Formats: sequence, structure tokens, C-alpha cells
Amino acid sequence: MITLDNGSNYVFLFTIAAVAGLIGGLAAELLLSRNGETGAFELPARKDGLFDLGGFAPLIIGAVVGVAILIVFPPQTTIVTNAAGGTTTTFQAYDTVRLVATSLVAGSAGGSVLSALQSRVTAAVNESRVQFAVTAGEQQLEQLRQSAAAEAGERIRGVATAMAAAPLADPGGARPRGALGDMPPPDAAAARDAAVDEAIDSLNASLDRQVAQGRAAIGAAARTRGKG
Repeated sequence: MITLDNGSNYVFLFTIAAVAGLIGGLAAELLLSRNGETGAFELPARKDGLFDLGGFAPLIIGAVVGVAILIVFPPQTTIVTNAAGGTTTTFQAYDTVRLVATSLVAGSAGGSVLSALQSRVTAAVNESRVQFAVTAGEQQLEQLRQSAAAEAGERIRGVATAMAAAPLADPGGARPRGALGDMPPPDAAAARDAAVDEAIDSLNASLDRQVAQGRAAIGAAARTRGKG
């Protein structure tokens, strides 16, 4: 077991994975059939103005894949140790046998495994971008909802206050009633405040429905883009 409790063990882990992948790449090179024969190692040479690595190319690819495959199939185990004082320590360890076997097989597959890993990483990056766009859009919608609700609520209360303070005609037509005259009865003021609160609640409910529809539209567009 390789315990991952310090930096040197990580280096040791990656070295073993790279060496095992390199050996797997060598096995893949030796298994290639050339003119009906296997077991040959192609030597580097210059071809058409380019330098061909020959049999060393599968070795390099195998070493890279041997390390990269640990992202998908990490042969790790969680180990918990109990100290004398009752405290516990948790750390990760890698099974050496599984590590070597995984890197060997991945290195022998070479380019196909690397292409699959590239596709997986690309898909993960695209998914992260889509999720970021969805989160940003939802935050902007929520900010717009809050600002719109606050502004509309202030206006509704302002209009209600202005109407309450405006002079009211006396039923007998003798004199106006208003802020300096007879005030509306308490029941009328309470009813006015209740109506204002009801109007604000109705506005907030309408804004919530619109925000929910906007979030659904953003999510649908993001999923469509992610599939594309």
C-alpha cells in the first residue's frame, strides 16, 4: 500500500503509474503485426521531413495514460487509524498491485484510452460552463426580482400614503377634511394598510412566477446547448 500522507509518496505513486504505463505501451508496440510478424520494435527515423519516434511513441503515450487513468479508476482505499488518546486519523492509500495492473492495461491501450479520457474531460468542462451560466442567470433573475419588488413596494406605499394625506370632501360640502382636519377612522386606515400589503404580496407572487419561468427557460436552453 502507498499511503498518501506526504508529497514524496505522491511522486512515488505517479512514478510507478508512469513506469507501468510505459511497460504497457511497450507491450502494445511488440504486439503490432508488421509484414505478418510481431515482436519487432520500430526504430526512430526521419520520414518526409518529419522525425518519427517509432516504437518510443507508444511508450510515451503509455506512460501518460498510466498516470491519467488514475482519474477514472483510482485504486485507493480509505484507512482510519485510532490513536492512544482516542483520536482518529483518516488518510488515503493506494493498492500497489491494483495500481500497477490498471496502469499496465491502460498503457497497452494507449491512444484509445487517452482519446476517451479527453472526451470525458471535455464533457466535464462543458458541463461546468453550462452550470456556471445557469447559476449566473438565476442570480441575475433573483437580483432583478428583489430590486423590482422593492421599487414597486415603495411606490405602492407612497401612493397609499399620498391618498391618505390628501384632503377629503366633507359629505355636507361645508369644509374639506384632511391632514389638518378630521382624520379617517382607524378602521379605514387599517383597511388601507391591509390593501397595500395584499397588493405587495400579489406583486411578489407574480414576480416569483415570472422568475420561475425564467429559470426553467435558462435550464432548458442550457441543457440543449450542453447536448449540442
